[in-house]
Amino acid sequence: MRRYLLRPMLAAAASRYDEDDHPEAIHLGAFADLGGGEELVGVVSFLPRTEQGELSTEVFQLQGMVTLPAVRHKGIGTKLADYGIAILIDGGATSVWCNGRTPARSFYERLGFQAVGKEFITPGTGPHYRFVRDLS
Repeated sequence: MRRYLLRPMLAAAASRYDEDDHPEAIHLGAFADLGGGEELVGVVSFLPRTEQGELSTEVFQLQGMVTLPAVRHKGIGTKLADYGIAILIDGGATSVWCNGRTPARSFYERLGFQAVGKEFITPGTGPHYRFVRDLS
């Protein structure tokens, strides 16, 4: 899902993150029956990485969040994010951040994130903001 929906113009390797296999990484998926049986309809990862790119067990990056177009605006992304953030809080994390696409700004703000800094362009994926949420 990461590759085909988030980064279709980039190589497959661009959809894999360095911390994907880290023991502290959290990967969540949502499943729904869209008429042909249960299928994966949404994913999100929480990677143990500070905003400076250092490994951390207290600061996590929300990354690779996407839902299938057929189920967007049905609360699946919110449920995935809320569940992952609850896991982070239970594990003692102090904050979570992400580079979120500009069109999703209101979504991240509804989740309790705040935009930090100016809008920036990520090559191949467009305009983004850095969003941060304090978990302490």
